[in-house]
Amino acid sequence: MGTYEIADFGGCFLTTPRHNSEGCTLPGTSAYVEWFLPSRRKDVSVTFVHGGGGQGSEFLRTPDNRPGWVHAFLKAGYPVYVLDRPGHGRSNWDSAVLGPATPAPDYETLIPRFVDVARCHLWPEAVLHSQWPATPAGNDDRFMASQGPMATRLVSSQRHVEDIAPALFELTGDTVLLTHSAGGPCGWALSACGGPRVRGIIAVEPLGAPGMEHSLGRFENGLCAADFGGAYDPYGPPIAMLTGEATWMRATNFSAAEFLRKRNPSFTHFDLPAHGIRGNGHMMMSELNSDLIAQLMLDWLETTL
Repeated sequence: MGTYEIADFGGCFLTTPRHNSEGCTLPGTSAYVEWFLPSRRKDVSVTFVHGGGGQGSEFLRTPDNRPGWVHAFLKAGYPVYVLDRPGHGRSNWDSAVLGPATPAPDYETLIPRFVDVARCHLWPEAVLHSQWPATPAGNDDRFMASQGPMATRLVSSQRHVEDIAPALFELTGDTVLLTHSAGGPCGWALSACGGPRVRGIIAVEPLGAPGMEHSLGRFENGLCAADFGGAYDPYGPPIAMLTGEATWMRATNFSAAEFLRKRNPSFTHFDLPAHGIRGNGHMMMSELNSDLIAQLMLDWLETTL
């Protein structure tokens, strides 16, 4: 991948006003952000927003220890901010503040959907999955170790990121939101808060489509579950969506793409097999051809920004 020089790296917690519960004072909604600033950098940053019960570390390194997407964007000169959404990764889940969480996920639920997709064949396209790194041993364990609980309602996840949005944009400045999966609805909500700070959105297999019923709630507000807390048009910035060949997300992504195309004439939908990038499941940032996908996104940014 080559080398690059870092001028600064670090991290901090984004905090909100304290929360009082049963006579105790607790931290309010909080999130952790890690940053990497290349020495020669562009004026626009990239902010990574993870999905589901995941965390920002998914973008730093692949399960087989190759450089993750963060490195590709740094090499291209983008300041990078990696968010652990409230209650995820290094941001503790306090149910008194964030509400209830789902149980920790198990191998039986996640491995067939993310790792051993072709063999388990839970949906028609699953047989096409070929990009999960099979060696060295322990890749499945590393993936599972990164996964944790999440909010029991989509609305809650949306409100959590809306709470920390002002502090996030104060840190990132003008930024491109790069979201994944259940981080997709969070990205639209952040865009509605950030307005002109949001220079673009790259939605990697974002969860949701208008009217979609999900176990954690219904998508009542376009690509989100609830009305936006911010006042800006979340679909106004340049938007690109990526969809893999072997994922269960294909049908809902194409429905979401139709919704976005009507609201943003410059919207771009990258159906990866149409671009010669084949065999990807939902966790494409962790898969063998992750560098090819990173380059596709970087090329789009170079043209768009």
